Amino acid sequence: MKREVERIKKMPSFSITVGELEELWNRIVPMLDSDSNRFSLDIDLPSEHLEFDSISELRDYSNLPDQLTKFSLYFSGGGKRISIRSGAFNDTNMVVRTSSDSEAWCAGAIETIYSYLSTYKKWYSWFNVAPVGWFLFIFANIAAVANALLPKDSISTPVFLSWLAALFTIGILYVFRGKLFPGSTLKIRESEGFFRKHSAELSLVIALISVIITIIGWFVAK
Repeated sequence: MKREVERIKKMPSFSITVGELEELWNRIVPMLDSDSNRFSLDIDLPSEHLEFDSISELRDYSNLPDQLTKFSLYFSGGGKRISIRSGAFNDTNMVVRTSSDSEAWCAGAIETIYSYLSTYKKWYSWFNVAPVGWFLFIFANIAAVANALLPKDSISTPVFLSWLAALFTIGILYVFRGKLFPGSTLKIRESEGFFRKHSAELSLVIALISVIITIIGWFVAK
């Protein structure tokens, strides 16, 4: 009889350097406990796909951008498998998936990886797991509900424009959050300049301020 157990857990949004990735790599390899291990770091660029068998190969390859947001890790050996890769469609955060014949091993491997990556969690991680889609749906129907319940002509043009601006801002954040707030970032080298290094954080702050201002304007107009 062959038994296989699988466990899956979503990772927080994180950002790590090559050195920190190597530390994670070194923590995972001993858990496989096999002489026939297989390792893979896959990187997707706009026009090519790269696969590295070791961190040293990654360090030796010079034709990479300063930061990567599309990459995945795969480890296998001794009937045990670990993968860290992107989740389902429109899910920006990575998920770690483990499988073996031992439930305890799967759970332990996941917690080891989750605990390590949580150390490098991005501050906007809460936004990537928030139910923004549901909020957008509810917010989009506020105008229709208000129009049905309130007297006609009670919603002024400034109020409507404020609602429309807030809806547009939230929609942009939701549709493009994978690019604006990547769930995983691998820093090949340090980017120069404050705005380039903190573009995601600045985008979210500006967007949230925009939403707050439009909502305040809504109530002031009323």
